[in-house]
Amino acid sequence: MTYFDCIDRLLVSFFYRYGKLIARKPLPFLLVSLVAAIGLSIGVIYIQLETDTVDLFTPDKSQARDDGDIMYEKFPVHYNDYSPSRGKGITDQGANAIAIPKDGNNVLREDVISEILRFNHGVLNITVQNSSGIANNYLSLCAMSHGACLTQPVLQAYSYNASRVKDINLTHPFYHPSKTSAIFVAASLGDVAVDETSTILTAGLFSLNYYLKSIPELETMNREWEEEFLRYARDFESDVISMSFIVSHSLTKEITSLTITILPYLIVAIVLLSCFAVASCMVADWVLSKTSLAMLGLVSASLAIGASTGLLCFIGVPFNIVAASMPFLIIGIGIDDMFIMIAAWRKTNPRDSVEERMGHTYSEAAVSITITSITDALAFGIGAISPLPAVRVFCLYTGVAVIFDYLFQITFFGACMVYSGRREAANRHCITLVKVVPRQEAKSKFYKLFCAGGSSSKDPDSLKSSCETALMTFFRDHYGPVLMVPAVKVFALLLFLAYIGSAVYGLFQVTEGLEMKTLAGDGSTTHNFFDYQTKYFSDYGPPVSVAIHDRLDYSDPSVQETLERVVSDLESSEYIHSSNFTEFWLRDYFRFLDILRIPEDRRANEFMTILVEQFLKVPSFSRYAEDIIFRDGPNGTEIEESRFIILGDSLKTTSQQMKMMADVRERAEKADLNMTAFSPLFIIYEQFVVVLPLTLQNILIAVGCMFVIALLLIPHPFCAVMVTACIVSIQIGIIGYMSLWDVRLDGISMINIILCIGFSVDFSAHITYAFLSSNQALETIDHQHHHRKLSVAERKAVMALYSLGMPILQGALSTILANVVLVFSPSYIFRTFFKIMFMVMVLGMVHSLIFLPVLLSTFGGCFKMTSSTPASPPVCKMSKKADSVNQEGIQQVYSISTHVTREESSMSKFTSTTDIAMVMGN
Repeated sequence: MTYFDCIDRLLVSFFYRYGKLIARKPLPFLLVSLVAAIGLSIGVIYIQLETDTVDLFTPDKSQARDDGDIMYEKFPVHYNDYSPSRGKGITDQGANAIAIPKDGNNVLREDVISEILRFNHGVLNITVQNSSGIANNYLSLCAMSHGACLTQPVLQAYSYNASRVKDINLTHPFYHPSKTSAIFVAASLGDVAVDETSTILTAGLFSLNYYLKSIPELETMNREWEEEFLRYARDFESDVISMSFIVSHSLTKEITSLTITILPYLIVAIVLLSCFAVASCMVADWVLSKTSLAMLGLVSASLAIGASTGLLCFIGVPFNIVAASMPFLIIGIGIDDMFIMIAAWRKTNPRDSVEERMGHTYSEAAVSITITSITDALAFGIGAISPLPAVRVFCLYTGVAVIFDYLFQITFFGACMVYSGRREAANRHCITLVKVVPRQEAKSKFYKLFCAGGSSSKDPDSLKSSCETALMTFFRDHYGPVLMVPAVKVFALLLFLAYIGSAVYGLFQVTEGLEMKTLAGDGSTTHNFFDYQTKYFSDYGPPVSVAIHDRLDYSDPSVQETLERVVSDLESSEYIHSSNFTEFWLRDYFRFLDILRIPEDRRANEFMTILVEQFLKVPSFSRYAEDIIFRDGPNGTEIEESRFIILGDSLKTTSQQMKMMADVRERAEKADLNMTAFSPLFIIYEQFVVVLPLTLQNILIAVGCMFVIALLLIPHPFCAVMVTACIVSIQIGIIGYMSLWDVRLDGISMINIILCIGFSVDFSAHITYAFLSSNQALETIDHQHHHRKLSVAERKAVMALYSLGMPILQGALSTILANVVLVFSPSYIFRTFFKIMFMVMVLGMVHSLIFLPVLLSTFGGCFKMTSSTPASPPVCKMSKKADSVNQEGIQQVYSISTHVTREESSMSKFTSTTDIAMVMGN
């Protein structure tokens, strides 16, 4: 049959020569790697923390951002005649506080209102000094309306007198102190209960809003005032109420703090992995053990983290909280790469020279690391073109770190392996480096237990191979044969169907969008504030400004009818409140004309005169001056553009918010007028819209690329098909089950889904290739198990498990250990990272240790990878007793006849690209 191993053979040949080169001259590789890593790491001093949540999770080509630029240019915010519905919302400076009664009862009580008034009085008296030393309090910094700071509606209704609570019954949503005035109190009260007359019976929470003039010349002083507000609110003590509060930069501060506080978790992860790596590299021989080498594997991964971070910081790539997860991932990848290198070394002939052993080690392990590094880097490369800055920066940092990890593995760590190999050849202790005698020659039990190791000159077969372990034999003699029992295979197939079915069910439960509270630490005042706001203050959605860019004759009745039809259509949306909350200057203008009883002829002839000279000068209508752009200035005679404002309905979920934005935009586009619909919160809502299509796009591109890479680098098309099928299956499982584990589909989880594609390749590629390449090494498997004869395909599946069961468990466990500390993090971002990494490790193991062997043993009998040419001599010398039983089987597992060139035939006893016995990809 046709073989597809040309690239494979070239890589094997290249790395065989490279391994021998590094064995001859390890010092230059060691020193150059260290100097380069340290030099690049210095670039960290140029780090720029990106903490603006709006910028991090807003798509590059944002319609909302563009619409906002147009809206604010045409209709600038006037902070001396300020209206919250016309402000910039998420970017305006100021403070918000929510009061909650400690007894959990009604907030509309005299004692509660008295405490709220005390808190409000303290806020009004917070002072900060300007550059000239002049003290400024809230009253001099606040956004104003009608010459005074904006009031607190409920306190205004009570005339800022707590004793009036028992005398005044507020109505919902408006309270009417007189026939000509109304106060909108609903937005200031949460968890409200009303009677049949709309009179408020109880309210569970009380909201206070403080607006500052968000202009450049006051930005610094406003920031200082916000800091003073935070200090005051934290120190405020009351036996009656508790306060939850934020300022405009609270989320930014929270993200900065979480980014810094992740460092202790990284240290714990390194300690855990150090213990695991050292334990994994220990054997019952103090010469063959590689404790120091295990620690150097961690050093190699750390060098990659420092070099990549320093390089990107130096060239000006900002660092963000999402990219702070990168070290946990790279340490896990680096440890897995180390296991591959060490396992490949152990499979070489211990009586060969260090140079020869390094050549064989690199011909196997470096090729495997190359494949997995390419797939991982490619997955992050695909993510790096994402229009979401948070995703793009994370993938950029992690992708570059993967490349550096690969480079340091084949240079720095390879050089360390040479010195370790020389130590081993000299029979020196792995820790003390003192030359020791073999266990057979030890004169005391203490020396034998803590010092002895290596080969004995008196017994040529004393240096037993470390190829086979108890866990490997467990997979061969117990687990594998049991898995091949027909009843067990049927159960496994049913389990796979159940897995896919439940995952597909989870796909329909996915919730899209990133909630603002999840960006703050658990239990923080910022997190609690957003939580209260979402639960109790979402009955009224954001105000939406709709600009009419056409130059119209507003005095024309036909134009008035068209505008009324357009406004009514927008108000009819299920996501928009009724017309009672719409602010449209033209409607109020007609009411004004009706009150003045202006006749119809004057309304048409003096439309502009009455509008400019009378209507806009009435205090209750003066805010509409911001909604009209006159062609010739404020006193012009023709209207250039205008706008109206509609209010969103109750939008408690991100899905509703996304649909509201889409519905309003669609209705505006369908109108016969040139209009723009915009709300400041649309900038946040837009990431909800792009996450799902971006995730699907990235998955499709990545899966396609992985298939091509597998087809090129893994020498059989069937292997490429199986790898691709496993990637798809694991991705379905991750997306489906993450929704059942309280993980939303947002920018954070999308990052993790992208990176999991690379890991999915590693689990499936090696187990599939091991199955296809085990045509000969079947004699060690007893044909009779559980009273039935195993077929050839079943014995091949058992051999694949024997080869790879242990390293799959080892690699998955190391990755989980690298991230398990994140489960204790107070940040949703880091916990999500752990959850998805945990799922991909578990699902990868389940696929490679259960589903794939069963499917391969059932349907893979017709596929053949190697010829029937006898294999080369065994590479692992065992004791005579073990050799009589296992020599042939072990040799066959770890050797593949690839029929390469004469030069390569000398190393044909080693595996090619993906014959990764005892090791798993990173």
